[in-house]
Amino acid sequence: MTPIPDPRSRSPLSRSAVKTWLSARQPEPPADLAAKLAQCVDDAPAATFEGASLAEVVGALGTWLLASVVECRQTAHASAPDAGRPAIDTSDAPPAGSDREPGAAALDLLAADAFVTYAFEAASEEGTDVTGLANDLLARVRA
Repeated sequence: MTPIPDPRSRSPLSRSAVKTWLSARQPEPPADLAAKLAQCVDDAPAATFEGASLAEVVGALGTWLLASVVECRQTAHASAPDAGRPAIDTSDAPPAGSDREPGAAALDLLAADAFVTYAFEAASEEGTDVTGLANDLLARVRA
């Protein structure tokens, strides 16, 4: 098992420390998902890494990614020519006006889910209160 960073440290976790911890997860995620997780660690704002524990940081990555997906979908929907009328899109195709590849949102949502799941795994390894973590993540999502 890969050692986790000291949860008592108040300095931001490094991106490489988070990537190292993620790469040690068993079972390994599928290659596409692992690549997406690594990309998200690279792309996330620096403030995402300022959590007090690995669990908080990994959870913040999940909520950041979820917010990004929602924002992208809202932007694409608002720019669609038929944005004024409600529509139910059950296809895997991106909404009109989106330049994303089909399935990109699905992979993003899967990665967000993986980050949140891993946050609870990290909390378990750290001995962190999972109820507090759950409440924090819910508060982030609602904001």
